[in-house]
Amino acid sequence: MQLLTIANTGASLALLSLSVPVHAQNSNGLNPNLTLRFFTSSQGDSCDFGATGQAITFTTDSIPQRPHCFDLVDLFDGNATSGFVNQTSGGQGIRWSISNTEAYDASANYSSVLYRQHISNPNTDDQKPGHRAERRATIYPGKGCTQKDPNDNSTSGILPWFGLSCLSEDKGRCGNTPYSIQSFYIQAGDPDSQNQCWDFAKNGQSGAARLSTSAVAAFVALVVAVCLAL
Repeated sequence: MQLLTIANTGASLALLSLSVPVHAQNSNGLNPNLTLRFFTSSQGDSCDFGATGQAITFTTDSIPQRPHCFDLVDLFDGNATSGFVNQTSGGQGIRWSISNTEAYDASANYSSVLYRQHISNPNTDDQKPGHRAERRATIYPGKGCTQKDPNDNSTSGILPWFGLSCLSEDKGRCGNTPYSIQSFYIQAGDPDSQNQCWDFAKNGQSGAARLSTSAVAAFVALVVAVCLAL
């Protein structure tokens, strides 16, 4: 999937939510929190959820009813430490919390992010790291979840978005962007993803996607069946 020519929220939202299933609020312990932490320098090999608690942090335990965009400045440059995005008449939506808001600097270059969705005690292989999670996060260079380069006024100033939708290791997954992150989408995982997930995928490219164990097993079984039939 390529979104290189998209520079407005409506178009991005339409493409990112082609398939949006209805989910109940997270009441299952196997649906882990989704956590994003933002840094002004690369974490590299030091990337570790347990050692980065002082970074500005966003967390939700909700599975969104539909995609929602969060701007960093709106989240962290205020007094609130938690909130709720109501997405249905029944009161379902996204409950979120943030921490370390005192460390936020609107002029800083937040070009590195730690992402974590981890199931501590998985019951199946598909609940282990590297498999599709219940939520997707996509990272953007512009406010309002746009790809428009805020430092380029030309029509060609389009920057890539990055997708994260795999279950992570306990320490999380870090990635770097070529820009200061201004916003991110949170949405439900894609049930039609053919058991693939995004592992910091640039523009959602399949080259950065991972295939789950169940999908690999199904393919191997098919190959064996075909060979036996010959």
